Amino acid sequence: MKCISTIVTGLSLIFLSGCATVQYGDKSTEATLRELQPVSGKVSLYVCRENAAFVGAGNRTTAIVDNKPIGTLKPNNFAHTVVEPGPHDIYIEHNPGGKSGVLKVDTKANEVPIVWVGMTGHGWGVLTVDHFESRSEAENCVRQAQYAVPAE
Repeated sequence: MKCISTIVTGLSLIFLSGCATVQYGDKSTEATLRELQPVSGKVSLYVCRENAAFVGAGNRTTAIVDNKPIGTLKPNNFAHTVVEPGPHDIYIEHNPGGKSGVLKVDTKANEVPIVWVGMTGHGWGVLTVDHFESRSEAENCVRQAQYAVPAE
């Protein structure tokens, strides 16, 4: 019994030490961003972390676009940035866990791409970035999530 108690305590400490600190953007900006409108001549880029269950929920996850943090995400959060058309590198850094692989996207003016952040393996794999399976799934992620900016 003592062994089980020790394991549970250890796992709890690991989970709590990785709890995300998230700073939210203002609600007016969030409402505007949920409209998913293009920015004339630019790219309006979103990174949305899916709403997940308990697994991985405590990881502090920062979305990085072209080596610049755009938002610190928990499940059911999105981050946003406006970039120039062309190629961009997107990845996440999470604690605990390190850095994900890099997702390379090539964008065009007036596009509104939405990148997925979630756990592979139905929640039991690694936290990563990828494309959504469908545009409607991507839009639903943003419309149901909270807008997050980089945490300090």
